[in-house]
Amino acid sequence: MNTELLGIYLNDHLAGTIAGVELARRVSRTHPELRVLADDAEADRHELLDVMRAFGVEPRPHKAAIGWLTEKAGRLKLNGRLLGRSPLSDVLELETLRVGIESKAAMWRTLQTVPGIDAERLDRLLRRAESQAALVEQHRIRLAPQAFNAPHTSGVDVERTFTVASSPEGVVEYLRDFSRTEQWDPGTVTCTRIDDGPVEVGSRWHNVSTFLGRKTELVYELTRDDPQCLQFVGRNDTSTATDDISITAGPAPGTTKIAYHAHLEFNGLAKLGAPVAKLALEKLGNDTERSLIRVLGSVR
Repeated sequence: MNTELLGIYLNDHLAGTIAGVELARRVSRTHPELRVLADDAEADRHELLDVMRAFGVEPRPHKAAIGWLTEKAGRLKLNGRLLGRSPLSDVLELETLRVGIESKAAMWRTLQTVPGIDAERLDRLLRRAESQAALVEQHRIRLAPQAFNAPHTSGVDVERTFTVASSPEGVVEYLRDFSRTEQWDPGTVTCTRIDDGPVEVGSRWHNVSTFLGRKTELVYELTRDDPQCLQFVGRNDTSTATDDISITAGPAPGTTKIAYHAHLEFNGLAKLGAPVAKLALEKLGNDTERSLIRVLGSVR
């Protein structure tokens, strides 16, 4: 057997698996229900390393670097949005992930022709790749119509995903009362309920914040109130702010994973300030993440 050529082949696929892990992690930040793909991709990378060790093939660091850089470079592709995440990003990322999975499945099939490899292991890995491809395809087909029917927007987006030491039920109950932004949103000066009754879809708050050194007032409305998702939309004459908060069980009992997505849409001449607003919103996203972890509990 020509182990030199086998080594080149396996290292090339190792670079691909590294890119796949990075992409699967990024996809799971937007779609927490696809977290299993990131876990599987990492497990597949370790399986490939085991196969390489069995043949005495050493991983080549420059190949790993290429895989990492390939995934990062993929983020630069045009998606119809200059500053924010486009609905088309979901489709493109899932298609790229599907191609990577198909390539991985092809590798497992190729290795089935090489003597000396555990056939049962390869069968298991091949079945897992086929299952991954089916899951990706299911979500890709579901999201494609949404992407192509999405309204044209010109705003900016910021996303953060982190884990806190509180139960999902407690996190939802705490965050659904938007007046508590005074406790966890560094930009909020005051936030006051402007209607009565229990907090529910349609409840509204008057929010006064500082942004880019100026005082901003918006009226926020709770537009979605589900056990795993909250959405607040704030409006004034120059902008519309949408906060989507996804809440799922964390990796340990009593913990919660929060995926926070803020979208700021500008009206009229205010659109000219979008590049500056993007930088400010990124910093605010970091500060907000730290504040929520402080309020809801840090995972040790």
